[in-house]
Amino acid sequence: MLTKAFPAHVKAAGEQDGLQPGQFEAIVSVFGNVDHGGDVVLPGAFSRSLAEWKAAGDPIPVIWSHQIGDPESHIGVVVEAEELLAGDERLPEKLRDNGGLWVRGQLDLDEPRAAKVHRLLKGRRVKQFSFSYDIRDGALGERDGRDVYELRDLDLFEVGPTLLGMNAATDLVGAKAGPCPTCGHDSAKQAKPVPADAAGEPTPAPLAPAADDEPTLSPADVLLSLQVDALAYDLDI
Repeated sequence: MLTKAFPAHVKAAGEQDGLQPGQFEAIVSVFGNVDHGGDVVLPGAFSRSLAEWKAAGDPIPVIWSHQIGDPESHIGVVVEAEELLAGDERLPEKLRDNGGLWVRGQLDLDEPRAAKVHRLLKGRRVKQFSFSYDIRDGALGERDGRDVYELRDLDLFEVGPTLLGMNAATDLVGAKAGPCPTCGHDSAKQAKPVPADAAGEPTPAPLAPAADDEPTLSPADVLLSLQVDALAYDLDI
């Protein structure tokens, strides 16, 4: 499982924006933008995975800084998600030529860590969002004379606020105020780039097609398995 994180620009939002207490809106991935790892997410990269989440009826988790093994870092869920293409008026003006993956999330404000993260977002002390993914389809490409790796079809596992990132283009569209009990500080992990081969070229993580008689796992199933493995490791069992 790979991760990507992007700096965001926080803007306060109220009920006039249609947000409930503890909700936020964010562009968690920007299309056509070359990040510091040399990757470019293409429009349509999330469409299959979003359809699979919707068909399964499972919510996409909102997790603080990819800490999937810590139940307290599971701070909310995505209530809506959609790819917005270039020109969509719902995009922040600076991203209107690109498009990106828009999400509306709901934080669990009755949980101390979720409430703390919400306050960090409102106070612009955390200004980045991230997502975890696997690559279904990707290929080498070129942008403005620079070699890049195009991400064309991704399995999306989770999204969430984080402290460190790779790309300067995502945007936190809004965060609705709510009650904010405090909790202790929690460290953040740095996102890791796509693996590279010996020549420094980014390499995909190909998925072999499953045979007709082999079971397939949804993103939710994969994430649950990763959570169980992580918890077992943390507890040394």
